[in-house]
Amino acid sequence: MNRTPGNADHTPDRDRPDAAVAGRGAAPWAVESAGPGADAAVPDSVRPSPSGQERVTHRMGVLEEARSLASLKWRILRNTLTRSTWVLVGTILGGLYALSILGMLVTGMVFLGAEPLDVVTASSVIVGSVVLLGWWVMPVLTAKADATLDPSRLALFPLSTTGLLTGQVVGALIGIPGVLTVIALLGWLSTWRASPAALAASVVCAVLAALLAFTGARCASALAARIARGRRSTEIISILSLLLIVLLGPIFASVATGVERVWDRLPVWASVLGWTPLGAVWAIPGDVGAGHWGAALARLAVVLVTLVVLVAVARFALERALADAAGGAARATGRSVAGIGLFDRFPAAPWGAVAARCLIYWLRDPRYSASLVMIPAISAALWFLGGDSGFSMWLLPLMIALLMSYAISADVSYDNTAFSLHLLAPVPGRADRLGRVVAMLVVATPLVALGLVLWLVRLQQWHALPAMLGACAALLLGGAGVVSVVSARYTYPTPPPGASPMKTPQGFTILNLVLQFVLMGFMLLLALPPIVLLFVHLGTGAAVWSWVALAVGVVEGLVLLGIGVRVGGTWLDGRGPELLQEVAGYR
Repeated sequence: MNRTPGNADHTPDRDRPDAAVAGRGAAPWAVESAGPGADAAVPDSVRPSPSGQERVTHRMGVLEEARSLASLKWRILRNTLTRSTWVLVGTILGGLYALSILGMLVTGMVFLGAEPLDVVTASSVIVGSVVLLGWWVMPVLTAKADATLDPSRLALFPLSTTGLLTGQVVGALIGIPGVLTVIALLGWLSTWRASPAALAASVVCAVLAALLAFTGARCASALAARIARGRRSTEIISILSLLLIVLLGPIFASVATGVERVWDRLPVWASVLGWTPLGAVWAIPGDVGAGHWGAALARLAVVLVTLVVLVAVARFALERALADAAGGAARATGRSVAGIGLFDRFPAAPWGAVAARCLIYWLRDPRYSASLVMIPAISAALWFLGGDSGFSMWLLPLMIALLMSYAISADVSYDNTAFSLHLLAPVPGRADRLGRVVAMLVVATPLVALGLVLWLVRLQQWHALPAMLGACAALLLGGAGVVSVVSARYTYPTPPPGASPMKTPQGFTILNLVLQFVLMGFMLLLALPPIVLLFVHLGTGAAVWSWVALAVGVVEGLVLLGIGVRVGGTWLDGRGPELLQEVAGYR
């Protein structure tokens, strides 16, 4: 039968070449609606369904969803490491450092296996409880720091809550913390080698401990996501995270000192912890090895109930997070504000407007305000770790002045695309530089004063106060001048607006870190004249050198600040658009 144009549309679908290209199982309506140029790569499941036809879709199972999510996290991690050689080198160095610490811990576990069973049990319960507590607490303090499998990003995908939770738990194995935990659990097995029954029980308990750690971490992350929906909550969590990191040294020192004092009480504490969700799983092998089967079964019940509760809470929090993300749960709240706030407090000039805006950021943006908490935390750390010599207290005021003057080197990077307002206004370069310095000085002056007060209270060096003031002035004012010039030519990646200060920005490498230390070294080098005069005063005891150091430090700082504002402003006027293009790419 001859075919004519009039009956071309009646050609059976199976005989048409485009239907064959579309793939086996393709619906006829999909090809006809797409036309001869239909994209064969488009799956049938996403093609529009005409009325009257039932859509047949393939739904992944829970294990397949978990495998896909774990594979996604692995690909993201691999791409992150291979994106830059410096990132890969830094990760390898950090992993080797962590492995060295883990090696010492595993070695201690091996030697612990030769001790009596009650000592092994008590040690396992205490150390294991700390490990579980770390897995459960750190996700709350590092909310938004690792958003690889963030539910808000996966809400629009057809994933079940069980599959998402399973994928997140499996994904916890992908990364340095998960790998180190698994290695530590394998080393923990060696501590029970003296008892075959305890060793067999420890294998099961190691699996349960990993599930408790990873499931508890996901539960904490889901709850933290609910808590951190508000901006103020996110700021508080981020600042607490940085505060904890800064205070790790004093905490470890206090714990080490405290352990020596309460060493005899540790077995009692371990016996109590062994019946809690944190310590029950670590005490089961000891009960099995000692033949206490009733206690072992009771502790196993505590572990299983804890695991069920964690899964239930994590599922509930995930369902709410997915519903909020899909439905746009963020709701704007408005409140009336009288006046224009800090802008009323500064002169009606370009530099005054910039200073007011930057000061608002210092008080409300967690990337800035974290410094307001970290500086007192560092002061407390140096106070407790200073020792009898007091050397660290001599460094405290100088370090605060150096860090605060260096802080404005990230101002333009923190602005991100908002820096375009300075170009569109247009704000003169000198006004931009001066306004940022003024805002920093408003915040830095009380902090430097705090460092000086702590230094005086601890060391009572009143005769050296003028020299110390001169050195701080050189670092604060002169350093601000240096940074005003450098930041107009060079920026480095920072967390974008709204992100956690803990987040590692894309493009940040070890080279950026090295350049930052070089810049601070140069700032310290320029402040050497008053610092040298401070040492001269301490060596000779002549009060005149202390006052000379004050005069030199203030004059040098003001001169460097004036030069920095002028030169930095000129450079900023010349390459403002290029600077905006550079910082707008930081994510």
